[in-house]
Amino acid sequence: MKMKIFDLRGRVALVTGAASGIGKEAAIALGTAGASLALVDVDEEGLETVADSVRDLVERVSISVADVSEEADVQAAVAAAIDHHGAIDVLVTSAGIARRSPAESMSLDTWRRVIDVNLTGTFLFDRAVGVHMLKRDSGSIIHIASVAGQVGLTTGNANYSASKGGLIALTRQLAVEWADRGVRVNAIAPTHFRTPLVEAAMEADPAVEAYFLENIPLGRLGEPSDIWGAVVYLASDASAMVTGHVLNVDGGHT
Repeated sequence: MKMKIFDLRGRVALVTGAASGIGKEAAIALGTAGASLALVDVDEEGLETVADSVRDLVERVSISVADVSEEADVQAAVAAAIDHHGAIDVLVTSAGIARRSPAESMSLDTWRRVIDVNLTGTFLFDRAVGVHMLKRDSGSIIHIASVAGQVGLTTGNANYSASKGGLIALTRQLAVEWADRGVRVNAIAPTHFRTPLVEAAMEADPAVEAYFLENIPLGRLGEPSDIWGAVVYLASDASAMVTGHVLNVDGGHT
């Protein structure tokens, strides 16, 4: 028997970082559950590819090319989504980058760029979409955080870990601020998944994969599709009593 509590038909989900990796899989998962999709990324070609792949699944799909760290881009993307779909019921903030460097020699530009995309970019979408959701007294916001926000990683990740730790703190704060107005805010914290970011790290240093696996008791890297269940759960009525929560999808890493 179908569990309608997970059914997202009639809802609209805006997903950032939707052109690849976890953002792409989150979009596919939400579309498979019935949601219409507003896809956002800097990669227009990647967005088109993902949009084409879900057209048979969803009632409507739109794309917006945007740099999540640019306020004007964010405002335009949110306005376009509302104009096209009429509303935004779910926000998934998956846009993120990594720029590795030892902390003692990390340039301020390297620090700022990761914080700007991963943390500030998330806040900008939270604020823009949050205003819309608060007016409707309804909505679910899902931040894609990381185990890096909870445990230390290899050398070179100070900016990335700080950005993801900030996301977790932002999740809990917004959950408290917006709970009485019907907007839930949660986070998903994946371990090392086979995404373009992780693949690039493993290509740059063959020892990295072994390090990753040593820290995951299940003994494998996460596949992007491993995020499906967590995303649909937090987007749907199945999690109606859940807010301010960090759902670790980490194979036991934490």
